[in-house]
Amino acid sequence: MLCELWLSQRYFKSGKKERIISLTAFISTLGIAIGVLVLIVVIAVMSGFDRYLEDKMVGVNSHMFLEFYHGLRHPDKVINELKKVTHVQAAAPFLAGQALIKIGQQLVSVDVRGIDPKLQPQVTKIKEYMKEGSFNLEGNEAVIGEELASRLGANIGDTIGLISPLNLNRTDFRIKGVFNSGMYLYDAGLILTTIRGAQDLFGLKDLVSGVALKTDDLYRLEAVKQDIYKKVGAAGQYEIRTWADANRNFLHALKLEKTVMFIVVTMTTVVAAFGIVSTLIMSVMSRVRDIGILRSIGAKTASILEIFIFQGLSIGVTGIILGLIGGIALAFSLNNVVDFISRISGKSLIPRDIYYFDRIPTNINSADITFIVFSALGISLLASIYPAYYAARILPSDAVRHE
Repeated sequence: MLCELWLSQRYFKSGKKERIISLTAFISTLGIAIGVLVLIVVIAVMSGFDRYLEDKMVGVNSHMFLEFYHGLRHPDKVINELKKVTHVQAAAPFLAGQALIKIGQQLVSVDVRGIDPKLQPQVTKIKEYMKEGSFNLEGNEAVIGEELASRLGANIGDTIGLISPLNLNRTDFRIKGVFNSGMYLYDAGLILTTIRGAQDLFGLKDLVSGVALKTDDLYRLEAVKQDIYKKVGAAGQYEIRTWADANRNFLHALKLEKTVMFIVVTMTTVVAAFGIVSTLIMSVMSRVRDIGILRSIGAKTASILEIFIFQGLSIGVTGIILGLIGGIALAFSLNNVVDFISRISGKSLIPRDIYYFDRIPTNINSADITFIVFSALGISLLASIYPAYYAARILPSDAVRHE
């Protein structure tokens, strides 16, 4: 095998007749490198956005929550039981429902969540998202999203009226704070108030909807869920939903989008692989005499096959290494590149008032990198098979006729 590897690299050395082969090999290597580089950057950005959106979902909604079918009257007792479950770090009661609010000449539906202002920061990051005012809610005080405040033209200290669809009664709430979570869905349609305020709005007296939980591991919630079902009483009267359950369709859409983008961008590597095919075919045609000599002195078919497969793989591996280095470097410095382009163009490429962030989130993980590398390697191998097979079929007599 070492002999075949040496010969495969020897054939790349440029003589007067082989300069065109070396040039096409260089172009093929560059094509593979660009394909891998673009793929790494695209997947890193998409993974970064996935992580960014997941953080916002969890920041507003907590890791998981118990929803009681008929409401819960004594949440403290359930919270004490939940805190005994392994991996559960914190718990807080909540009362969730929908209400109507008048915006201009329209009645718009908004989500209303009654919370305990002292316990809620332990299970969500909502307090960290506060932009104005205070999170220390009392009575019929409320915190609303920045987009909703803008649509209402409301400021701190103003009063908004919410109408419950259960009894059509109007309840007034005084705005005590404004938050910006970075997700339009929450900023334009979520109102937080005290549990007592939500109970007054919905006429539910001393009931709450359930208990929100925070665990020590965001991605191992199914095991915690099963543990809660076994250890916490009132089984069959409540349902446990994780943040992934609550956003299942959205997460599936993100996964599908990432898969489609991977397939589309991989086509650049496939196109570059055709360069490997043409390079190897030219290499085979220029080395027919050498192949005939090797076969006449006893070289096996497998040896000829290996020579040209190694030649194709050397192009692919070199391109993959260059693309890997360039892709990781560009992904880490992507925001510097964006800043540079913004300075040259004189305007921001990522307006904060539109996207809620001014930096592109990137996330490079070993699983994505490994999959990209092996995909590019597989494409390079497939591109090398036919020319190598063609070379292996050349007989000594054919080589003499060719000469």
